[in-house]
Amino acid sequence: MGLISIVIVVVLVGFLAVGVWWAVRRAVVGTHDSDISEQELSATTRNQVSSVFRGEARAAVAALILGGSGAAVMCLIGSWWDRGYGVTYALAGGVGALLGLLVYSFYPRPAWLSGNGDRIVAELSPRGPTSFARQWVFGLPLSAAIMLIFGLALTGSYSATDENGLHRVFERRALSGWALENEQVVDVQYNLSTNGPFPGWYYAIPVIICTLFLIATVYWALHRAAAEPRPSSTDLFSADTLLRSHRTMFIMSASSAALASQIAGLAAITGTVLAAAHRDPVPTVDLNTVAGTIPVEPGHTLGVILLLLSLIVAIAAVALLIRACSTIASLWSAGGQMRTEQSQPVR
Repeated sequence: MGLISIVIVVVLVGFLAVGVWWAVRRAVVGTHDSDISEQELSATTRNQVSSVFRGEARAAVAALILGGSGAAVMCLIGSWWDRGYGVTYALAGGVGALLGLLVYSFYPRPAWLSGNGDRIVAELSPRGPTSFARQWVFGLPLSAAIMLIFGLALTGSYSATDENGLHRVFERRALSGWALENEQVVDVQYNLSTNGPFPGWYYAIPVIICTLFLIATVYWALHRAAAEPRPSSTDLFSADTLLRSHRTMFIMSASSAALASQIAGLAAITGTVLAAAHRDPVPTVDLNTVAGTIPVEPGHTLGVILLLLSLIVAIAAVALLIRACSTIASLWSAGGQMRTEQSQPVR
């Protein structure tokens, strides 16, 4: 790899590490949810809110189950399809996220009912895909996706072909042997060595396409959620806003967890290959001992950095998945709270 490219990657890794730390912190802390339980709602309205929120929770659970099942199926295919060389493992997170988002968007939910005799109110303020969460919720995952595409373009451009003509190995000129003369090392020899599997074009192109589809699907799901009509009663506007905020947070948390799992896996594989490839044997005059090795910089350090980054991003993926599950719990709790309040006697 060229030194300039390595410096660029290291700088991007640093920014991503800081962003991941911030995302994990915000995911663990969560966001402040507005309280709708203290509103003066009728028993019928509370029952409707409970039904809508619990329906949303069921849709999210179905999305997680089917999305996780899709990722598991991709991994299962990779375990018996030897000629795939692990490409299905690289696509598992993205395919699972795409399937989960489609299930979540089309899952049937209870709709807001129009009240008898209530005036129908139209909201004139515009609603868009980014209207129901803070901007960092959308900007950070999008930046991570762009960096993933950029990183795959780099690894693809530095990849080499294996014995099957597939761009899936890393190739470099390494020390391969030496000769001895009068107990001195002479005639040091260098040859091309290959290490793999490396995320070259064989893996990069499918993952880039899947990532672009994921970005488009997330935007479509957010737009679809924001474009749904408001309830006809203004008393339900705050409940509807809270519902859309939870829906937005679930979409972003679940899709970001899948994206982070892809980044973590590819960073771990790339780091392992680079760290192993950038080690050369130390010429020795004692042919009866195994020659030691020394790291070759800056490739070896870059490999170690990517390995550490993969661990950080994997932790972020788990935190984001926990955040998605906590959103489901919040939806279910809000629905149960409304139902509990409805069951209390009115004085």
